[in-house]
Amino acid sequence: MKLSILIPLYNKEKYIERCMESLLAQDLATSEYEIIIVDDGSKDSGPIIAQKYVENNANIQLIRQKNQGPSVARNRCLEAAKGDYLYFLDADDYLVANVLKTLLELGTQHDLEILEFNTKEITEDTILESTPQNPQDVSVDIMEGITYVAEKGFRNEAWRYFVKRSLLTDTGIKFIEGTLYEDAIFTASLFLKANRMAKLDMDVHRYAIVENSIVTSKDRSHNLKFIHGMVYAIEHFHGLIKGLNSSHLDYNKVVNQLRGRQQAFVFALIIRNIKYKLLSFKELKEILTKLNTFEAYPIDNKIGGIGKGKANFMYKMIFVPIFNSKTLLHLGMAIRGLIPTR
Repeated sequence: MKLSILIPLYNKEKYIERCMESLLAQDLATSEYEIIIVDDGSKDSGPIIAQKYVENNANIQLIRQKNQGPSVARNRCLEAAKGDYLYFLDADDYLVANVLKTLLELGTQHDLEILEFNTKEITEDTILESTPQNPQDVSVDIMEGITYVAEKGFRNEAWRYFVKRSLLTDTGIKFIEGTLYEDAIFTASLFLKANRMAKLDMDVHRYAIVENSIVTSKDRSHNLKFIHGMVYAIEHFHGLIKGLNSSHLDYNKVVNQLRGRQQAFVFALIIRNIKYKLLSFKELKEILTKLNTFEAYPIDNKIGGIGKGKANFMYKMIFVPIFNSKTLLHLGMAIRGLIPTR
């Protein structure tokens, strides 16, 4: 088995058919890849739709469990996977047609442990076609994981890359259960352990921006989970930094990348807290004091990681000084408290 595509499913009846059809419109024999769906206690007809694909395709299986969160569902997928390469795909996203064969050929040819590729954002009902791609036109610049992170940085999401199953079994890395931002921790941990990885300039994935998704939800309790997930991720990144070999040639660069991601989490945490009025100033102050012990607060503009272009300039000149001053932050929260939440 060359590839296992792993899909956690929870209340995605509107999108799972599009996702499945994209996976069947590939240039691989069914004996070469498998699709494993773990339904995490969906309350809609998503599992029924998935079951129809199971009945008509020998390479698709559906596993059901009570609702335990996406990390548990993904780890359940991992336990069942048999492919040499693994790919985690969200049920509301989809792949461009006929890209899997090229990805696997390049990964195998160059013995890559991780191969990252391009994605494009779409609105939830959009279908965006891809321009045909010639594998001979795809360059492969192979790097060690630490050098890769130092030079190229990384994005959080696990659907941005294929990973060799042996890298996971050898390192014991899996999704941390019971927290959000598990993708960021999983991806950073994997990349830092990889010996051979590359970014392929190939159009492969479509990321659907879905209203009331796990990322865009306005639910108060869910956003509180986001806050605590960010704190946990910042702490975990601190551990990753402490575990780096300081004699590595790219040590300072990779530390800067990881600290930049920490700062992005701190910035997002404060923004989300103000926007949704989640924590009192006392509670926020306690969190910021904790983040100071992880060297993630106050925010250091020299490290970066927050916004790009004009947004970066505005954040650095206006928001960061306010967020770094507990007096100004307290005042800002008080003013926001007088404004009704939409």
